[in-house]
Amino acid sequence: MNTIWAAVRRTRRLGRTAVPVAVTALLAACTASPSAAPTTDAAPPEPCVEIGAGPVDGAMGLRSLTLEMVNCGARPYTVKGSPAVRVLDGDRERIDVTVTEGSSSVATTGDATPPAVILRPGEKAVAALLWRNTATDPAVAAVRATYLQVAPADGEPWQTVKPASGIDLGTTGKIGVSPWKPPSRR
Repeated sequence: MNTIWAAVRRTRRLGRTAVPVAVTALLAACTASPSAAPTTDAAPPEPCVEIGAGPVDGAMGLRSLTLEMVNCGARPYTVKGSPAVRVLDGDRERIDVTVTEGSSSVATTGDATPPAVILRPGEKAVAALLWRNTATDPAVAAVRATYLQVAPADGEPWQTVKPASGIDLGTTGKIGVSPWKPPSRR
């Protein structure tokens, strides 16, 4: 503000014809955009997790498959509860299967929901899928799935994984999904 008044005082000394020129120059300087706009930090990178499926372990009709999620981002990633799962056929079309949180609908395993899991970059979390390969109705065709769509949680982006030996659901039509937890240390 003092700079503007000093300039006005100087222009008064120059005479009345210089005042309009000086005021115009000052106003132009006040409204001109700076030559280089200040830069802002780019948006933070999106979280990055990769989900894969381990081999199917099965005996006496009870099947299990381990899902593994790795934080491939540069920041910690927090996950709580069970992954969201869809079952797909060989053409990647959705199969009508009931997916329940927890495995109690399939087998008793005591999979109480653990607290949130915080994965630092490069760390893993695991969840288990359980189902039975049981044919309970001879009039219903047995279900054989090839792919899974898995999201870390409801509302998160889906990833398609292909278990090595497929998913043989029989006619039960249901899968139980355990919550994410840190992998066991052996």
